[in-house]
Amino acid sequence: MSNTETKETQSTENLFADTNISMKSGHLVKDAELIGDGKFAKFRIATNKEFLDVKGEVQNMANYFNVIVSSNLKDAFAVAQDLKKGDWVYIKGEDSSRSIDTVEGYKDTAVTTFAYKVVLKKEKTEQVNDDTQPEATPQPA
Repeated sequence: MSNTETKETQSTENLFADTNISMKSGHLVKDAELIGDGKFAKFRIATNKEFLDVKGEVQNMANYFNVIVSSNLKDAFAVAQDLKKGDWVYIKGEDSSRSIDTVEGYKDTAVTTFAYKVVLKKEKTEQVNDDTQPEATPQPA
């Protein structure tokens, strides 16, 4: 391998060494909203995590993630701006964190995913109430 090839391989390997890619899927906890004079769509998703506790029983835990999509990303923004509570989405983007002071007086970290891909996996479906009886069909007289 020549010296040039070695340098190219090293630079390519280092190119993605610190890549920040985040992929999540979950259900919206409320309708998406436009912020920043309509330049961004903002929404929050909930994901479920299942794990076994010390007794070997399956436990569930919800995690919540804030997502922002720029209107510069036309395909992702077109999907994101119309999302409704309960929609199941897949997102891909970059996580960004910032330090915040809580109302209790301590420091915390807020993480937001800046999504560049948003896919509506499944729209919320209306639940049918099983307790309702179908209307009686009128009998001919």
